[in-house]
Amino acid sequence: MVRTSMKNIPSVLQKNLLPPDMDYHYFEGSKAKPFDTHSNCFSLSNALWLSECSLLAYAHPGFARLAYKLEGLHEFKFFQGVGTECMIAWNDDLMIVSFRGTELTSLSTLYELATDLNAIPCQFEKGGRVHQGFNSALAEIWLGEDGLEVFFATHIAQNPKRRIWITGHSLGGALATLCFAHIEHAQGLYIYGSPRVGDAQFNSLLDKRVAWRVEHKRDPIPFVPPNLPAINLGYEDTGELVFLGDAQLLMHQRPEKSAQHYKELALSTLAEQEKQRKELPIQFQAINDHLGNALAQWRDTLKQVHGDTSYSMSDHMPIFYCSKLWNLLFGDATNQDDTK
Repeated sequence: MVRTSMKNIPSVLQKNLLPPDMDYHYFEGSKAKPFDTHSNCFSLSNALWLSECSLLAYAHPGFARLAYKLEGLHEFKFFQGVGTECMIAWNDDLMIVSFRGTELTSLSTLYELATDLNAIPCQFEKGGRVHQGFNSALAEIWLGEDGLEVFFATHIAQNPKRRIWITGHSLGGALATLCFAHIEHAQGLYIYGSPRVGDAQFNSLLDKRVAWRVEHKRDPIPFVPPNLPAINLGYEDTGELVFLGDAQLLMHQRPEKSAQHYKELALSTLAEQEKQRKELPIQFQAINDHLGNALAQWRDTLKQVHGDTSYSMSDHMPIFYCSKLWNLLFGDATNQDDTK
């Protein structure tokens, strides 16, 4: 029985906002909305599953192994470099590959931040140019006899029908993207709050594949590295966009508002205040109240502009991706169709 009440959205003041979150109920409702291993379009249930795998990647491998085993993914392997971690869980039909993002509470933080900042493009072996820091981070666990390259080659040869899905949040999303580009056999990619990884030529490698980029509200990380006129490094967004707001998904677009929208907002505020001014009785208290109301109206107007146009690192936290996707899938009992 799946509860249909909404999950509480965490407050930005909560102590467990930063991952790992050992109290989160992973894969709740998975029996009612199982993972679709053969999906070739956006699936809300798959988006929820893989967002939780991305959050789980921050946890201790022993905890993650048990969580996956309870969902029928009995095999598990953990790959670790200096600052790079990857968890792989699988059974005969499905393999899920999840990369951990930047862990701000660990000893490897400085190394991972250096990886994030090393944004000079380098050549990607299959085509195009990619973020040098991300490429080097993946190489830590990709190469060698015990690396991912040999692991995938072996398992694909043993069971070519097994579907491989790759995911990650933040830095983990960037590493997942590079891994997905390497493994042409992989079925699909879902990334959450991921920075940009490569140029147009690199992204063309994924054009005809199942690759979804989920962004949450004012999360700033999908906009880095930036392409400023003076230092245009050529980075572009990867995959198809799914924008996650408070209570809806927007396909292929961010809810951007034009300068005309804000001009009209300012003019409507002025018009409302002029109307109130003309209706004022000639009394000092009434005029004083009007000035107070006018200031409050402008404060609300500016708050809306700030909310629409500013970035917030709290919106980057993976728990928001998981909680809001769960609410979209299960929060409304009338929601029967989970594909878009």
